[in-house]
Amino acid sequence: MNSQYVPASKCRYFTYCLFFAFWFSGCVCSQTVQEVITCYAAAYPETVLPKETGLLVNGHYMAVSGVNHQSFQEKLNDATLTDQLSYPYYQEFRAPTFNEDPGRFRNADFFDAMYGDNQAAIQQSLVKVMWEPTGSYVRFTSINKANEALANVGTELAGMPSLKTYVMNTNGTFNYRVIAGTSRKSAHAYGIAIDIKFPAPLYQYWRWRECKPSEECTYPEPLLSDKKLQQIVRIFEKNGFIWGGKWSHYDSMHFEYRPELLHKQCQFNRREK
Repeated sequence: MNSQYVPASKCRYFTYCLFFAFWFSGCVCSQTVQEVITCYAAAYPETVLPKETGLLVNGHYMAVSGVNHQSFQEKLNDATLTDQLSYPYYQEFRAPTFNEDPGRFRNADFFDAMYGDNQAAIQQSLVKVMWEPTGSYVRFTSINKANEALANVGTELAGMPSLKTYVMNTNGTFNYRVIAGTSRKSAHAYGIAIDIKFPAPLYQYWRWRECKPSEECTYPEPLLSDKKLQQIVRIFEKNGFIWGGKWSHYDSMHFEYRPELLHKQCQFNRREK
């Protein structure tokens, strides 16, 4: 039996339709469509409006489906808005399990609608942000006040001498490019990410160890034990940024503005943890 045999006329209520879709697709989801809609609208109040069964993102309507893709690779290559939230961004510092990459699933249409679908459109919203630890400027998007969030991080770190030395070498913000080894746009292409060259051995990227995408890569122990690094990560998280060091495909230099993974209205997917 499959979902095509459930006639629409029998679905008297929207929730019944969702139940049948979930059941027959084999999907086990921890969030409802309404929870997903509420999450995005709360996380991005300046650019996202909730609709009955979807979102209005900068004037572009996007339907929200309750059905997740089943495989990791499908989610990575073609994430739905629900897939994008399907891995909880965890608060503790621990080695992630294989393919536990909260935030690496990105719905391209969502980010294109939010920040621009080409280089020229994205650049229109870029502004100079003072990175106070170095006294220099970096380029970051002003959409969703992401520039203000980054400036707040820099201000707090600059006031903490013991942490300031860790973040003196920024290694790039806006860069219109794809992710290495893929055809997917990097978060840097949208102007929502910053890389920091931490002191060795905290400067780690899974591809540098010649790890294969389909195989588990040994997680670097120093990322779990350095207390200063943990303080820095907490400051970024407090301002809406996720850290690539919490991915099994780790990228410890990488911080990305993704409030939908941190906002209090988006914590439904941690209930089972």
